[in-house]
Parts: sequence; structure tokens; C-alpha cells
Amino acid sequence: MHPSRFFQVVKICLPALALALLSSGCGLWSGRSGLGLAAAQNSRRYIGVPYQPGGATPQGFDCSGLTYYVYQRLGVDLPRSSASQAEAGRRIRSKRLQPGDLVFFRTGPGRGVTHVGLYLGGGRFIHAPGAGKRVAIAELDSDYFSARYHSARRLSS
Repeated sequence: MHPSRFFQVVKICLPALALALLSSGCGLWSGRSGLGLAAAQNSRRYIGVPYQPGGATPQGFDCSGLTYYVYQRLGVDLPRSSASQAEAGRRIRSKRLQPGDLVFFRTGPGRGVTHVGLYLGGGRFIHAPGAGKRVAIAELDSDYFSARYHSARRLSS
């Protein structure tokens, strides 16, 4: 097999293998330490789902509906609103972000949290951006989000 083909196969199969190991209870991936990785990986399947105000299903998500749904599928009960989710788990410094951490933003007037996404790693997060848009990946260091970053929370240990 040509090396480039090998790496294509690994890139496709590795996430599925990680999820299989997580669900089988393999020591490397089991427990709460693998929760964030599983959430980050599972969230990607919803890229392209339309934004829907109040939506919390694969037919349509709002920002907190996406994070709520992804973690609910992994057995974690989150509050439904982004402001309430900003109180769940434990606070994490932005320099310590890991896949699966929730990232919060102030996108409206005032000082409170109004938007949430799920950190994927490498400075990227997935979120339901707003009306007329679809679930997508964004960069934390973009001008828009870096200016509105509020905090991050970790649900796994």
C-alpha cells in the first residue's frame, strides 16, 4: 500500500476505532477521560445541520441544543441554555482547552454568556452559528470569536 493511501485509511478509521474502544471499556479510552474526545468526535456528524431556534435534535440545533444533544447521547445531562451550561462542570483556562470542553461567548449586549460551542482541538470549535446558518467549525482566534470569548468549562475529569 502506498504511504499516502495508508494515512488516508488511518485518518478515516482512527476516530471510529477510538469510539469503539471507548464504548467497549478499553482502559486507554474508558471512563470520564475519554468523554471529551467522544463528544468532540460525535459532534462532527452534525456539521451542516440547519440552525433552528430552540432546536435540540439533528433536524435542527441552536447553539446550546447542539452541546446538550451531543452530551446527552453520551449519558451526560446538561442544562439546556448556554448561560446555564456556563455553570456546569469546572472552569478551564483557555490555554488548557481539550477536545470536548465547552467554550462560551458574549455575542449579544451585556456581559452574560449568549453562545456556546464545543472545542475540537487545534484552536477550532463546532457550533450552531445562528439563523439562516448551519452547524459549522470555527476558529477561536478569529477576530469575531476572540473578541467575544467569555470562558470554558470541562465536563470530564
